[in-house]
Amino acid sequence: MANPLHCNVCIPTRELFSGQVYYASVPGADGSYGVLSGHEMLVATNRNGGVLTLNLDEAGTSKRQFLLYEGAAQVFNNVLTVLGRFGVDVENIDVDAVRAKAEAMREHIAELEKASDEQHHAELETSKVRLEWYEIQLDYKEGRA
Repeated sequence: MANPLHCNVCIPTRELFSGQVYYASVPGADGSYGVLSGHEMLVATNRNGGVLTLNLDEAGTSKRQFLLYEGAAQVFNNVLTVLGRFGVDVENIDVDAVRAKAEAMREHIAELEKASDEQHHAELETSKVRLEWYEIQLDYKEGRA
């Protein structure tokens, strides 16, 4: 019988998950890796657009999956903490809403590209990152990831 470990999945604005898991497949920047109870201490960066899969039961029949953008993971003292710049439970991705946000962001970016001051440049770069996040979600849901 396997022992669970505690897992926290968070983005800057909120906690996406907190609970016991029996296994986690973490999308590391250098490839996915598995985490079980008793895992060695670890700090690693996440792959952009990777999917974190959590097995909530020992048999692996109950799972939660989170799409992540950037961030890092840490294993310490039998706790896995996964942080993302952006993240979402894959079950909660609303394709129509994300598509509308992406189109609005494309229009916003087009307007910002016409400006030349530093403030608009900073907003342009941030907007491009957000658009990339929307496109990652659409690619995932539409099977292009």
